[in-house]
Amino acid sequence: MTKWIGVFLMHFHGPAVYVGVLFVLITCGLGVPLPEDAPLIYGGYLIGLHGNLPLMIATGLAGILIGDSIIFRAGATHGMRLLETRLGRHIPGERVESTIALFEKHGPKFIMVARFVPGLRAVTYFVAGAMGVPYWTFLAYDGLAACISAPAWVILGWWAKRHGMLAKVWAWAANAQVAIIIGAVCLIALWITIAVIRRKKRKERLALMARLPKEPPTLRAVEGIGRRG
Repeated sequence: MTKWIGVFLMHFHGPAVYVGVLFVLITCGLGVPLPEDAPLIYGGYLIGLHGNLPLMIATGLAGILIGDSIIFRAGATHGMRLLETRLGRHIPGERVESTIALFEKHGPKFIMVARFVPGLRAVTYFVAGAMGVPYWTFLAYDGLAACISAPAWVILGWWAKRHGMLAKVWAWAANAQVAIIIGAVCLIALWITIAVIRRKKRKERLALMARLPKEPPTLRAVEGIGRRG
């Protein structure tokens, strides 16, 4: 897939490069199994000598957020009913169920983690829309994560063009993807561990409060009872 994206984008020249990168990124956001880092790296590579680096970074962010917003809106508008259509049958039901469980435990923060896990992004954003997450909340978490990944990949491609090291950059990108997935899994595990510890401490506090003797009546309450008697 990475090679195909490169061949496709190499046909674009000048300002058309930005349009090509935008198109591929929106397609990635719609759930098509394309690696998101590839168009960003190629985008940076193609403008490495004569293009505008800030504009390519902005193009990358725009493509990511537009694609993600489309699938979020699909979840918000059609909900789980979409899974029963011909299009929705391509989304594994067990993946949706596991994503819902993770979302219920961690809330919108899980949107940030999903951005760095290929194959989980589209399902997570669809579930976020279906579960009623406010759009601006979704955009804030997704945008924050995109502001980390998009500039990094574009700058890496830009650097590769200037130093003639595209092959080495792809090796770095592959290692980085593995490291990101491991980091995301570790972060999820940490969240689960913290949630379990907090729940356990809350139960212990409630049990301790239940064992404490009830507060004795105040003197004023006793006097009031005596006068009524």
